[in-house]
Amino acid sequence: MKRIGFVVFLTLLFLMGWFAVRDVSLELDHLTVEKANLPDMSLEKVEFQREVEGVEWTATIERAERRGNEIRLLSLDIVGIGSEKQRWSLQAPTGLFLEERGKAVLSDVRGSVATGETVAYFEAPEAEWSEGATEVLFVDGAAFRRSDFYFEGNSVRVSFSGVFSAEKGASFTWVMPENTE
Repeated sequence: MKRIGFVVFLTLLFLMGWFAVRDVSLELDHLTVEKANLPDMSLEKVEFQREVEGVEWTATIERAERRGNEIRLLSLDIVGIGSEKQRWSLQAPTGLFLEERGKAVLSDVRGSVATGETVAYFEAPEAEWSEGATEVLFVDGAAFRRSDFYFEGNSVRVSFSGVFSAEKGASFTWVMPENTE
């Protein structure tokens, strides 16, 4: 019986030694961050402000993860306050900032644009903005609504000054106010 116990003990000792030697001799490449699919850097609850052509922008991001030249963004809330009581707000569950091109791509975008008392709402499957640009591009289309109109386009550009342009088709519905006499 002692022999069997001794053989089992030696077998376990050999296996432990073999696994330890195997783990120590692993190449460094197997242990890199890229292979582990971990971000280079991760930040949570980020908020920053920036002024672009007289508009004060505030972005609140739940989590930002850098992976190479890409920054993945989760849960974005962006607010812009300009002159003449102009206010923009934009929310997106995910986004991607491509550092080399200075381009941000946001998914499932919703938001509003307010000038004084007038508020318009918009939604789009995707929004693109390039650093330094004064317009947002909705490549896959966008819909905008206000109390007196509805606009939908297949490929839409919207400038920060409020000018809309559409390519590849658009529809516009104007609602006439009811006669109050």
